[in-house]
Amino acid sequence: MGLRAGFAQVDITPPLGTEKAGWLRLRIAEEILDPVYARTLVLESNGTLMGFVSLDLLSVRWTQVDQIRTAAESLGIPKTNLMVAATHNHAGPAIVCAGGTTRDDRYIEFMVAGVTHALQQAITTMVPAKLAVASGTEGRISFIRRFIMKDGSVRTHPPAGSPEIRCAEGVIDPELGVLCAKDHDDKVLGFIINFACHPTHHGGGTAISAGWPGQLSLAVKQAFGNNCVTVFLNGAFGNIHHGNPFDPEYVDDMNRMGRILAEDVQKLIPAMEFADDVSLAAQTTTLELPIRDIDGPYGLGAKYPQRFPDDEIYEASIRKLRAKKAQRDYALAEVQCLRIGDEGALVGIPAEYFVQLGLRIKMESPLPYTYVVGAANGMLGYVPHREAFERGGYETTIGMWSKLVPAAGDMLTDAAINLINQRA
Repeated sequence: MGLRAGFAQVDITPPLGTEKAGWLRLRIAEEILDPVYARTLVLESNGTLMGFVSLDLLSVRWTQVDQIRTAAESLGIPKTNLMVAATHNHAGPAIVCAGGTTRDDRYIEFMVAGVTHALQQAITTMVPAKLAVASGTEGRISFIRRFIMKDGSVRTHPPAGSPEIRCAEGVIDPELGVLCAKDHDDKVLGFIINFACHPTHHGGGTAISAGWPGQLSLAVKQAFGNNCVTVFLNGAFGNIHHGNPFDPEYVDDMNRMGRILAEDVQKLIPAMEFADDVSLAAQTTTLELPIRDIDGPYGLGAKYPQRFPDDEIYEASIRKLRAKKAQRDYALAEVQCLRIGDEGALVGIPAEYFVQLGLRIKMESPLPYTYVVGAANGMLGYVPHREAFERGGYETTIGMWSKLVPAAGDMLTDAAINLINQRA
């Protein structure tokens, strides 16, 4: 049996009056700028089904992943063969209890039902297809957001042009990963697109939006037809942002980002080599990642903490973390590797993963096309690389959203590389 592919998308926009997530303070949705979607791709090759779910949400918790996977299993997709990822959109509905917001259980039920419908629709509409994978480079629209200051500390989003900035702490990942599916008449059915950058546009306001990933999807539809679906999978985006702090004239606009990435995708298509005999394989492993010593040198005793919201939000978070650690001093994390053919792999990491860790996976992978997917199959919060903890900054400051030991990043990276090498 040859390869088959099916795409679908379902509108999961919440109603007005819904709480928003992702800003560590309460915000209520008062307008809809653009819709929020669940987008799906289902592939079948030689009797093996594999699926991808992309949600225009801040994150997805393990309980929701398991609900979605259970529904997918009833449709014939093995649980280990389904990746469920959020785009990490900061202008969507509250699906977690964090920073003054309350999880909306009714919305979550609605979202899970929508994803189930989209997966079923993708399976129903599967057609004989051929795939190709390619990478491009886009270095104009994403930037490191952590800066080493003259006192040796790191500050996340310091004031633009601050004389206390010495240099950026790290590098971006400019790789744009593209998996394209066509039918046998050469019509483009849809894409998986992988790129690393925080989507925070309209996060602090009262509007619902899918951010720049939503604009990317819209721009792709304009280029390839309204039925073309983009399953966007964010990369190792934990310390990457779309604002350029060194250029006061830089246009930080989500529509522009979407257009630029869509144009990059279009340029890759002519040189892509498509095949309809593509193998599919999935592997997962679950890690126990230790929670930090809350009162230790990387906890409340940290030399360079950085708090963005009110102290009370942090104090409430610390109380919650203490209770969590008293029950279990580790967090469970699934690392997933979905292999597409002999040259491609998508590696799911349930975190706001730092770019240094994602780049290490890519550089040590034996495969030419290795794409890291952050915020996939759960959410641990920030997972910085080890060196970041010495300099501090927002992402290392302890709370429910930054709670693991400094070694956790390397543990996840090692597990990912081991999974890739099992079929190298």
